[in-house]
Amino acid sequence: MLFNSYTFLIFLPILWFVWSALNRFRLFRAAQLALVIGSFIFYGKEDYKLCFLLAFSIVINYLLHLGLTWKKAGRIVRGLFLAAGLLVNLGLLFYFKYLDFAIENWNRLFGTGFALRKIALPLGISFYTFQQLSFVIDSYKKSMGRYSFLEYCLFVCFFPQLVAGPIVLHQEMIPQLEKAGKSGFAASSNEHYENMLSGMEYFAIGFAKKVLIADSFARICDAGYDNLAQLSSVSALLTILAFTLQIYFDFSGYCDMALGLGRLFDIRLPRNFDSPYKAANIADFWRRWHMTLTRFLTTYLYIPLGGNRRGMVRTCVNIMIVFTVSGLWHGAAWTFVLWGMLHGAAMVIYRVGKKLIDRLPKALVWLGTFLFVNGAWVFFRAEYFGQSLKLFAQAAGGGMQIHPDMISAAWDHTIWKAVLERLVSGQVLQMVGAAALAGWFVLWTVICVKLPSSHEMVERRRRGTTYYIALGTVFATAFLQLSQVSKFIYFNF
Repeated sequence: MLFNSYTFLIFLPILWFVWSALNRFRLFRAAQLALVIGSFIFYGKEDYKLCFLLAFSIVINYLLHLGLTWKKAGRIVRGLFLAAGLLVNLGLLFYFKYLDFAIENWNRLFGTGFALRKIALPLGISFYTFQQLSFVIDSYKKSMGRYSFLEYCLFVCFFPQLVAGPIVLHQEMIPQLEKAGKSGFAASSNEHYENMLSGMEYFAIGFAKKVLIADSFARICDAGYDNLAQLSSVSALLTILAFTLQIYFDFSGYCDMALGLGRLFDIRLPRNFDSPYKAANIADFWRRWHMTLTRFLTTYLYIPLGGNRRGMVRTCVNIMIVFTVSGLWHGAAWTFVLWGMLHGAAMVIYRVGKKLIDRLPKALVWLGTFLFVNGAWVFFRAEYFGQSLKLFAQAAGGGMQIHPDMISAAWDHTIWKAVLERLVSGQVLQMVGAAALAGWFVLWTVICVKLPSSHEMVERRRRGTTYYIALGTVFATAFLQLSQVSKFIYFNF
């Protein structure tokens, strides 16, 4: 079920009212159970069979948790439980996500003819697998008590973060479940009502980002990638920038909606996105982009590999390993692996030359970081290497046509072109068509870099009536565009 759909906007208030009513009558466990059931309904809307895999994964990992926290379990037994946890979780992830990728590359390398399994990728498997891996590893480290099955089940399947993150740790989620149930509806609980207000703000902002901005750039990006041979240099560059802005507002919109939905149920999920195009350097970018994935890989891979404690060479090797894994986590394709390795190489260069780079003008380092991220996104978006290379070739030598047909045609079908037509007469708009299109790209790039983030907007102490009217108007406009529903990019991972 997509957040940006009529079905979800009917589902959400029903689930919230059921949960609220059960809490009002102090049926706290029943309220948690209602959230679990609602989350499975949310997850299984498109394919109910996915629920069986999710339930199997939850049960197995909870049994491993019981074994790892069993007081009589010795070191060897607990080590076996940990090995089983790693094998089960990574094995399921490999089977569903990477088996065909492995077979395809084996056939290519050794000339064999093994048939591909063509296994459908279960929605959100990368996210809930990593979340449960962290839980199993922390259980082995004895860094937690023993949780009930209901608490663990809700920790994994809580619908706002189930299919595209954030990757939540048990210590920041499970303790909130008790508080949300027992004190959320207390008469003196101002926190509950503040959560409600800020939750609706986050959801409205994220909803508008996805429907009005990300999907508009998606039209232009898709038009460019579908017509690579016809692109001029200008249109190729616009295609590259279109995806840079599309994925920014797509992922940012999802993260905002996830935060908002969590707060509606008195759960404060961790931030996963914090204006990454404002990043001063590549290290800063990864402190802002997909923050919980960075945290997971740092905690459970980079540090166990030795982190930065074993000299510069080993540190650089560890960085490359982490970013290669990050690329592969995003998708079973060499384009994703290369994307991860490019970011790893950029991080190594920054780590080695940090003292020199930090002395350069900040604007120059920011620009270099932004241009690098733009270029790397081409491999992330491309379906195969040749497609990315063709786009770069068109950008370098495609000519200087100012108003490419396929890009302008995609722009003509966006809501923003319709708004502009109401503000400017047709003849004037036709005369300044190319400038209007270029200005639209510049506008949203500047907004990414200069305007306050959604966190800063929501957390302002003073939010006047004008702000809420504007927010309501934007949400209503986005709501009217739902006939053109599209999936979030990170649903594919």
